[in-house]
Amino acid sequence: MAKQWHQLEKLDHKALKKLQAEREKQKLVAQKAEEQKRIMIVGGIVLSVVIIIIAFGIMISKRSKELAFKEEREKLYISSVIEKVGNPEFRKAGLWEPVKDNMQFSEDCSFRTNESDSVTVQLQLNNLIKALGNTEMIVVRPFLAEKENKVEKEAAELVRGEVTVTIDLDGRDLLEIIAAGVTISGKSGLFKILYNQDKDYGEVVVKNGLVEVKSQTDEPVKVSGFYKVVFSSRKVQQPVQASVIQYDWR
Repeated sequence: MAKQWHQLEKLDHKALKKLQAEREKQKLVAQKAEEQKRIMIVGGIVLSVVIIIIAFGIMISKRSKELAFKEEREKLYISSVIEKVGNPEFRKAGLWEPVKDNMQFSEDCSFRTNESDSVTVQLQLNNLIKALGNTEMIVVRPFLAEKENKVEKEAAELVRGEVTVTIDLDGRDLLEIIAAGVTISGKSGLFKILYNQDKDYGEVVVKNGLVEVKSQTDEPVKVSGFYKVVFSSRKVQQPVQASVIQYDWR
C-alpha cells in the first residue's frame, strides 16, 4: 500500500512539473506575443511619423518650387526704361505722369513724348524700342509659355510718331509691333517704324537685318537692309530701296 502511495505521489509530482512547465511555456509565449505586439505598435507609430515627415517634406518642397517658379515668372514680365531725354510721360491705367529714371514696369504701359523728348525701353530679352519726338506707344506685357518660364513673344503698339527698334540676339523673331493694324515682326537688326495717324501713312525702314510686315489681309512682306515699305491701315506695299542716311538712327 505504501508503495502504491509512493508511486501516486511520484506521478502527481511529474504531472505537477509538467503542468508548471506548460504554464511557464504559455507565459513565455504570452510575453513574447505581448513584446511583438509592443514592437509592432511602436514600429507602426515610427512608420507613421516617418510617412508624415516625408509627406510634409514633399509638400514643403513642392510649395517652395511653386513659389520659386512664380517669383521667377514675375521677373520675366519686367521691362525697363534705360534712357530718357526731355520730359516723356507714361501711364498704366490712370493719368499721365513723368517718366522716372531707371523706371521698371510689369504690365501694359503707355508712353508719349513731345517734340524734343525721347524714351528708350528695354524689354525682357534685351530688345530696345526708342520713341522719338511727338510719339505715343504702348509697351505690352510679355507673353510667357504656359508651363515654363520662357518668353514666347514681346509686343508693342505704335499709336503715332516714330520708333527705332534694335533686335538683340536673345530676342530675335520674338518682337511684334502693331501700327494701324499692321504687324511688324523684328527678325533681326535695326529698323524704324514711322506712322502719321492723321494721314494714315506709315513706313518701315530697315538699316540692317530682316523685318516682316503683314496686314490683316495680305501675305507677309519681308524687308531687308537698305529697303523700306510704305503701309496704311488697309495695305502694305512692296519693298523699295531706301536712303537710310535720311533717317535719325541715334
